[in-house]
Amino acid sequence: MKKSLLLRLVLVIVAFVGITFSVNAQVTTSSMTGTIKDDKGTLPGASIKATHTPTGTVYTVSTNNDGRFTIGGMRVGGPYTVEISFVGYKAEKQTEIYLKLGEPYLLNVTLLDNSSTLSEVKVVGQSNNTIMNSSRNGTSTVISKAQIQNLPTITRSVNDLTRLTPQANGTSIGGGNYRSNNFTVDGANFNNQFGIGQNIPANGSPISIDALEQISINVTPFDVRQTGFTGGSVTAVTRSGTNTFSGNAFYTMRGDDQQGKRIGESYRIPTLQKLDEKNYGFSLGGPIIKDKLFFFVNYEKKHTIQPGTTKIAATPNQPFGSISTVAKPTADFLNTVSSYLNAKYGYQTGPYQGYSNISDNEKMFARLDWNISKNHRFSVRYNQVESQSPSSLSTSTTGSGITFGATANRASVNALSFFNSNYYQAANLYSGVAELTSSFGSKVTNVARATYSHQNDPRKSDSSPFPLVDILDGGNVATTFGYEPFTYGNLRDVKGYTYSDDLSIALGKHNITLGLQAEFSTTKNGFQRFGTGYYVFNSWADFVNNAKPSNYAVTYPLTADGSQAYPSFKFNQYSAYLQDEFTVNDRLKLTAGLRVEQASYPDVTEVRTHPLVAGLNFAGQKVDTGVLPENRISYSPRFGFNWNVFGDRSFQVRGGTGIFTGRIPFVWIVSQSGDAGLLQ
Repeated sequence: MKKSLLLRLVLVIVAFVGITFSVNAQVTTSSMTGTIKDDKGTLPGASIKATHTPTGTVYTVSTNNDGRFTIGGMRVGGPYTVEISFVGYKAEKQTEIYLKLGEPYLLNVTLLDNSSTLSEVKVVGQSNNTIMNSSRNGTSTVISKAQIQNLPTITRSVNDLTRLTPQANGTSIGGGNYRSNNFTVDGANFNNQFGIGQNIPANGSPISIDALEQISINVTPFDVRQTGFTGGSVTAVTRSGTNTFSGNAFYTMRGDDQQGKRIGESYRIPTLQKLDEKNYGFSLGGPIIKDKLFFFVNYEKKHTIQPGTTKIAATPNQPFGSISTVAKPTADFLNTVSSYLNAKYGYQTGPYQGYSNISDNEKMFARLDWNISKNHRFSVRYNQVESQSPSSLSTSTTGSGITFGATANRASVNALSFFNSNYYQAANLYSGVAELTSSFGSKVTNVARATYSHQNDPRKSDSSPFPLVDILDGGNVATTFGYEPFTYGNLRDVKGYTYSDDLSIALGKHNITLGLQAEFSTTKNGFQRFGTGYYVFNSWADFVNNAKPSNYAVTYPLTADGSQAYPSFKFNQYSAYLQDEFTVNDRLKLTAGLRVEQASYPDVTEVRTHPLVAGLNFAGQKVDTGVLPENRISYSPRFGFNWNVFGDRSFQVRGGTGIFTGRIPFVWIVSQSGDAGLLQ
């Protein structure tokens, strides 16, 4: 009866306050906590020894005056063997324990004294593999190494794995845009910080999934160590070597025989476009010095040759309109255009049909782990991805003063452009991490970390510098040749460094966390639309006869030597945070903390006031191109709770509230100088 009344009371409270989704800390390690008792009460001074079986890494602590213990900075995964001992009591052992990223493992054990006589001794422990434990304030999804290896994925991208969380829809988490998320690997920034393109760098594949140990997908956490997002947080840690040499290799391929050869019963594709995809890689890990020094390396490469445009030019035997893939321009006309440009200007257009697109993605990863002593562990890792993918000529004419409708633009069935007017988007990421985890006695754990990341995304073209030209036919684009309008000098380059230190102190019923973090980044952007010039001619005859173009646009630099302008800016952010996890009793746990962040722009020389813009009035508002966002201090208080209602973990209530601060895509800031009319 009491249980029923209490349940109704809880449901009423939930209806009033609501329950917010929560997650665990965005960290690179795990932890273990619990209480050691006998049949009379808690046991202060009991010894706990946790051994990471694959590497022999040992963690030892003693229980405090309340019989509680906390081990921080532990390796993610397992298995672990935990031994509990106390003078006058029978030692107990528990095996096959696996730790989740950022999620404390709860282990409560009751010891028997030496005078007890039982035919079988059991350890009374509470599993951390369910959501019904006191270490959680809400929901999260943790994907283990076994799941990563067994889940089907065609792209072998992290995006295929993050979809497992119920709060994710594609690259959106918690209902936010992908720019609202924060993605880290071993604590290093793996975001698309520039804010254009895929949600994560390297065309959405910044690291081989074979190099990942665990992934944690989090929504609105109440842990103040997490920041940089208003949507969701994706935290991953990489694999390390063990005392056993192990490795794997794979090879997959697709070919022409998986490509259709005809349309319906009457039409066969005259020239089968080449399709050849190869994806291969390997991983290897093991000991350099047993129980002391370990290595892990990974390599993966994907090379794809696939059909380019599916459109073909019209011919007498296959006229425009006969099937949907036949474009209006004739093969004779396009051959004439290509030959004329080569003869008169020496410009090579490339083919207009039957070509293939080639893309490459190459990943390399290496990691070293060093057990310096029983109290200190050091790891260093490097990850590199270099990729390039082809893209078709943009249909946009933004900035030129002319627009074409859907049936009149460069991608419509009325048009057929040349291969050299397409472009390649390179997407490269270079990242390094060094981390030192230290324990000082049974109460203090410290994690110091330094990271480096470099996102470098230039565009490339097979075209030599030549104006982009649209040739019209009856107001519709018929063909296009020349340098792609947004590729010339296009560059997105972001370098970032972070330094952080987390100190955890176990004080009785309180686990105190305090930390500092500093982030330094430099962004460089090149975007000179129509940098080679843009012309529109009403007909091919107008172009050949040097008639006046119907439209013209060009962007030119205002630098002293005439070289292209590359606007850049620096951004720094400093953070401090303090948090207390308070175990009130066996039924109630509270988490409260505060994070303080200060942003700054140390170099604003390129952000200047445009005198003409400053004199304009926009609906009563003045705009100053020389003013950056204000350097404000952001305060992010958080509070979470976990209530074991009946004391048996059959029913619990968890929730909380807090303020979260997201990142600004750097393109929004760097464009302020690049598009203000002062550099180009």
